Order: sequence, then structure tokens, then C-alpha cells
Amino acid sequence: MIAGMTFATVINLVLVLLCLCVLVQSVRIDRRIRALRRSGLDEAVAKLDAATQHARLVLTDLRHVLSTDVAARSNGSASAEAMRDELADMVDIGNAVADRIMDAARQAQAVEAGIRRRPARSDDIFIDDAPEAGGKVLGLSAGHFSRGSAVA
Repeated sequence: MIAGMTFATVINLVLVLLCLCVLVQSVRIDRRIRALRRSGLDEAVAKLDAATQHARLVLTDLRHVLSTDVAARSNGSASAEAMRDELADMVDIGNAVADRIMDAARQAQAVEAGIRRRPARSDDIFIDDAPEAGGKVLGLSAGHFSRGSAVA
């Protein structure tokens, strides 16, 4: 060890240095606390307390609204489910009608395509005297076409 110093003396000197550091930090903290008190800490704490109280009141009202609103929403959702089922039935009926219309349109197109492919016979052609046109017009008699055809 250092000349003339015992182990206990070295430990005591280290403790004195640590105590001086603690004393300096205590003075710094004391200054900061005084500055905080001067800056209106009491007012800030009072405002924070008022805001907390207001938040508690709002939360109480919110709990009350949610407890009553859930019951109202459950009634509304039950009627919405019934309406959804009814609309699904209506859509199914509409789809069935659309399918029937499409089938009828396909059949009409097939009939019309069959008529167009058939060659004209001599008894299908007639001559019409059209004085306003100033001549003769050739046409097909309507008696040989189906009633639902667009040509008839």
C-alpha cells in the first residue's frame, strides 16, 4: 500500500469522495425541485386531476350507452338477418327468371337461325304491286313463319 496508509484509511477516503458526489447531486436535485415548484406544479397537478375526473365521467357514460346500445343493435341485427334471407330468396327467384328468359332467347335464336338457313321455296315469294314505289316488290309471305319470330 501507499506509505503510511492503512487499508481502512483508503476505504475512508473513497467513502468521503462518494459522499461529496452524493452531496453535489443532492444540491442539483434540490434546485430542480424548487424550479419545478415555481413553475406551477400545483396548478398542473390540479388540471391533471380535473382531466382524470372528467375522463372517469365520460367512461361511465360510455359504459351506460354501450350497455343499452348493444341490446338495440341485437334487435336490429335480427331483423337485418331476416331481411337478408328474404333478399336472398328474391335473388334466387330473379336468377331463375333470368335463366328462363335466356333459355327462351336461345330457342328463339335457334328457330330464327333455322329459318334463315332454309332455302326460299317458290310459294314463299309473292309479287306485290306497289304503285307508290313505282314498280314491283318481291317479298316473303308471313304465313310460313312462327308467330314469335321477329321477322313475322
